Amino acid sequence: MDLTMNTDQRAMREALRDIVRATWPPERLRAAADAPAIDAASWAALAEVGVFGLLVPERAGGMGLGLADAAILAEELGYGLVPGPVVPTILAAELIAEESTGKAIVTTVDTRDRMLVAEHVASATHLVVVDDDGLFQYPTTDCVAEPSARPLDPLTPMSVLTLHAGSRERVGSAQDAAHWRSAGTTLTAALQVGLAQGALDLAVRYAKEREQFGRTIGSFQAVKHLLAESLVKVDLARAAVLVAALSHDDAEVSSAKVLADKAATEVGRCGIQVHGGMGFTWEVLAHLFVKRAWVLATAFGSADEHAQRVADAVI
Repeated sequence: MDLTMNTDQRAMREALRDIVRATWPPERLRAAADAPAIDAASWAALAEVGVFGLLVPERAGGMGLGLADAAILAEELGYGLVPGPVVPTILAAELIAEESTGKAIVTTVDTRDRMLVAEHVASATHLVVVDDDGLFQYPTTDCVAEPSARPLDPLTPMSVLTLHAGSRERVGSAQDAAHWRSAGTTLTAALQVGLAQGALDLAVRYAKEREQFGRTIGSFQAVKHLLAESLVKVDLARAAVLVAALSHDDAEVSSAKVLADKAATEVGRCGIQVHGGMGFTWEVLAHLFVKRAWVLATAFGSADEHAQRVADAVI
């Protein structure tokens, strides 16, 4: 299996990276903590490069690409700390006509979860509920949302939902729900890889600049080992995500989520450690990478749940 990106994939990645850098510079990310509502212009900018139409067939106005292409771009969104429910909005493209234009902001919950928790409910235009029996759309105005007073990730406001069964509309079959869970897990894992890479790059830059005892801290063996181990975790997780996206195998998908969650959370913590006292300050973005990683580690199944699925498949 060839996991090397082709010319088109590299070009798409670079185009999206340029837009993300221009739209979400560090100063805006810090400011967004006080106003985490999704900006319509920023969301539309993602739609203009086709992010929300990646999986939509060309005949329906989308890009007609595969899950591997979507995973590559999802990694860039994670790398840039782009806020918003990008994964459910991408998945909902074939269900909601205006999705690929950037007019729709889709959030989601899964009935398998003990508590129905959704992100960016106040900004969302659509809510998709995933159930074993299928996919159901609820009006965001017809559910009770109790927002978290202090969300773990300041750029990802969360709410506990109470739904009214009478207002739901079926938009997908049980098979569609299974696909939603599988593809959503893969794309969330890709976001985690992007977060891990972003945290690592930030730490490496700091290690090359910060001096102690007349030397850059990146020259110290202990710091080198931390960063080298982090690189291995990122590369392993990235390969696992691409394999999952290409194979669509349930065990591979679960393996990718386990490895990506581990990479994002552990490399995020490593980034803070390399920054030392600076890593705990608001000005340095290191804390945002690890906080987003902790949030995504609970999305589309936890690492423990996916590890159990891998074990069940092996046994």
